Amino acid sequence: EREGARVTRVYNGCGILVAQMQAGEVPDAYFACDVEFMKQVQPLFPAPQDLSQNELVILVQKGNPHKIATLKDLAQSGLRVGIGHEKQCAMGWITQNTFKEGGIQTEVMANVTVQTPTGDMLVNQLRAGSLDAAVAYLSNAAGSSDFLDAVEILGIACSTALQPWAVAKDSKYPQTASRLFQAITSSASQEDFVDQGFTFKYNTVQ
Repeated sequence: EREGARVTRVYNGCGILVAQMQAGEVPDAYFACDVEFMKQVQPLFPAPQDLSQNELVILVQKGNPHKIATLKDLAQSGLRVGIGHEKQCAMGWITQNTFKEGGIQTEVMANVTVQTPTGDMLVNQLRAGSLDAAVAYLSNAAGSSDFLDAVEILGIACSTALQPWAVAKDSKYPQTASRLFQAITSSASQEDFVDQGFTFKYNTVQ
């Protein structure tokens, strides 16, 4: 508003965004779901800064009717599980790494009935009753506490995603993008991040 600028936002799983950028559709700034998906386009964005952190959780119906307490419980017979798509989003990529580290990938994948590019799709299917559980970000559950419960994933370090921000090397509007970053790292914005389930990581004095 202050700059008289129009910001065009493109929301999608990071795997899809990376593919678009590698095909030549490079934005002025990129806010990635995880550092892995910033690394894949690092030559385009030479100076990323870590901005926020998000935790993978197991989302279940309110009251947790299937008594899911750990990742191993997702292997229950007949359970319908949703996860992110490994190639299309950071959430899916991190989920697979978490399953591998937990030693339960084969067992849980046998119950996976849907893989989506974004967590909001999983939340919608949980609320509609077509899934019994989903592995998604804590932020995906924001605003759905009346319908869903979140089960913490303990003891697996790779279940945490770190979100970096960077301005494109060849952006026509680097100063405007930098001003946008200043707004995103303001105190009011930090409160918004926390309200949506994120941990704010950026140190505004650095």
